Amino acid sequence: MKNNILKHYIEVPDNLFALLSRYRVVIPGIQRHYVQGANNPKAESVRKQFIKEIFTAIEKKQNEFNLHFIYGPINTNGEDSFVPVDGQQRLTTLWLIARYAVEKAEPSNRKELLRLLSRFTYEDRINAKRFCQALTCEDSRWDITQDPNPDILCQDWFVDYWKEDETVASMIRMLSTIHEEWNKHQDSITAEDILEAIASKIRFNLKIDAFGDDIYMKMNARGLQLTQWENFKGKFSEDLCEDKKEWWVKEMEELSNRFFTCSDEQHELPDNAFFALYARIMAYEAKKTGVDCGNGIKELAAYTHNTWSQIELPFVPYSDFSGITNKESIASTVAATCVKMIKTVLDRYQKIVPYFGDRTLFETFFHPKNKNDLDFTLCCYEYFKKFDNIETKDFLKALRLMWNILENVQDNRVELVKKIIDLEDKTLYSRQIKEIIGSNPPEQAEEKAEKAIQMQCNDQSIPSDWNEETLGKWSNWNDAIEKAEECAFFHGSIRFLYRNSNGEKPWEKFATKLCNCIDLFTKDGLSEEKKVKANQVLISHCENWINLIRKPVFDTDKESWKQVLTDINLSEYVNGLLLSPNEIADSHDDIIQLLIDNNIWKNLINENSGYKLEWKANSPSLWLNRYLYLTLKLTRNNREDILDAFIGESKVTFDAPEEKRYRTIKGKNYYFAVPMCFAYKYKGKEYHFAWQTSGNIDMYDNNWNKLFDLYYKKYGEGFNIAIDDQSDHDSSYYIRMIEDCIERYVKLKGNHTSSLPVPHK
Repeated sequence: MKNNILKHYIEVPDNLFALLSRYRVVIPGIQRHYVQGANNPKAESVRKQFIKEIFTAIEKKQNEFNLHFIYGPINTNGEDSFVPVDGQQRLTTLWLIARYAVEKAEPSNRKELLRLLSRFTYEDRINAKRFCQALTCEDSRWDITQDPNPDILCQDWFVDYWKEDETVASMIRMLSTIHEEWNKHQDSITAEDILEAIASKIRFNLKIDAFGDDIYMKMNARGLQLTQWENFKGKFSEDLCEDKKEWWVKEMEELSNRFFTCSDEQHELPDNAFFALYARIMAYEAKKTGVDCGNGIKELAAYTHNTWSQIELPFVPYSDFSGITNKESIASTVAATCVKMIKTVLDRYQKIVPYFGDRTLFETFFHPKNKNDLDFTLCCYEYFKKFDNIETKDFLKALRLMWNILENVQDNRVELVKKIIDLEDKTLYSRQIKEIIGSNPPEQAEEKAEKAIQMQCNDQSIPSDWNEETLGKWSNWNDAIEKAEECAFFHGSIRFLYRNSNGEKPWEKFATKLCNCIDLFTKDGLSEEKKVKANQVLISHCENWINLIRKPVFDTDKESWKQVLTDINLSEYVNGLLLSPNEIADSHDDIIQLLIDNNIWKNLINENSGYKLEWKANSPSLWLNRYLYLTLKLTRNNREDILDAFIGESKVTFDAPEEKRYRTIKGKNYYFAVPMCFAYKYKGKEYHFAWQTSGNIDMYDNNWNKLFDLYYKKYGEGFNIAIDDQSDHDSSYYIRMIEDCIERYVKLKGNHTSSLPVPHK
């Protein structure tokens, strides 16, 4: 084999015909049979879907159909040949489509195409090899109008005992499927369309790797094709120190078998899970040592079970890992730690992870679904790197702390967990956490420190307000805190239970507040039946409405309430709610009184979710982003007094009905923060006006063009009226102003008839 093999073949083909032009394609004997044509419902469904997708892509003239990566070594002993380690199934199927298309193509192209296709063969499976040779001979024909299976079996060139070979039988079934699916598209695609697509549009990423001579012997005993994991495993062991090589391979084989028996997914192999896990650990170690591990490893490390269950893992040649594993200490550390970690997880795979879902430790660890799950494995890696002889009770408590951090801290969370691990307490709840988290730590880190101190305090006597009927029997502070962490949607963030109204942390009334939380909240947020009362009580404890601005209240959503409960600036209001959830506090703030009024909740908030308290239209307002016309101003001024007077004015006709203009609360009208459009009848004709939220009345033409914009620059006429706060400027004053505006408009119309619209009658 050439030493510079990768450089020599740097220009690799990306389609079947280019591949066959450059190399013979030889399927190695160690590979499993061709199974896409297997005689079972699952294989039938897979092959039909695959063929359908290809024909549909050709029919719709897609620019490209990607078969993902195909990889293996180049054998240069004699004629250069490519030996597919992964991608055999797809290559064989594509080859069969091409062969079927040749049978329907123009005779002039047949000889050259068959010569090209004859460069596809099998290494040791003699029946499959001879069938492929026969199928690409010029005189190997069959009735193209008939189903190839059983028509091919009846041809003179077909040897009867070939049909007993599993790969040959699968190939003929695939030809039958191609025939069936092509007939559905025969009016829209031709053989030439298929062959052109195979030559230019159906592509794959060819990856060439210089495999060691014994790589195939490192395949597992289940008779499956060599996977990326098996390739990695064979080469990674070579980077370990001599006394670890055989040990690591043996341990990983045993863990692979144990994984196979633990998995709930039928016949699931560990290859994808193990390969992605090791890539994640390698990328993590590389980052710590300042090594750029490359995008391939990073992409693989970030893959989740949701992703790899739908498409293949990205291809990463082992050469990408060499920059990390060339440091023997890193390779040995990764090997030893991962064995210990995986073994512990598999031993306890049935345990529910002590965080706040229903997935097992096995699922979370090997089937990560999000960033939290991915970082969870890194936290566990640091934990097992640090500790040996770990007891189950310590391990479960450590998992709880890890997940609390992951659930509630966004930045540098693995690094934070490592700092806590370095304190050398196997439970991770060390009293020293407070010393290492710094002066301005994430709130959840500070909370962990407070919990650790409380769990280890000398006074473990039952709190005076502990309610056994609701909370069960008292055991100790650790169990009490764990019970609180698992309550509702709190997910380990419970600082509002031990903080008082001043934001201090005395742990007084912890049990009382926990009991009320159990009554108020569910896993989805605030209990729907508690929605109105709880919000009213919370808001009533606020002395000034400005303290609630932009705070997410007025709903039941768990994310909104988690922000409210954990905000130290709202501690006084939260304590008021959690200590007395049914008692509305006295408030002298007019807007607070308005916000807790039942009419607000009955007529507005209950009907429309998503309200926030904002400053809008020169007023504190209940702001509904989705429907601005339902943003309610919470203060009244001269504008509102004049609008009230206009309601009873016979000459004024509002465009919108009352329910779209205001709500009546405590005997007063509170208006929505939108322009109030109305018509004013004067001398038998109607004229258009709009009362703006800014405090102006603007006049419009019949097409609702603002006259100020049309004529101010040209004629100096404003056609707008400013509302002020002068006490003698009542509704009759503004009626006179409106009529004066109309008179000016009529006069201007008389002088410039051609440029002014005529008001409607």
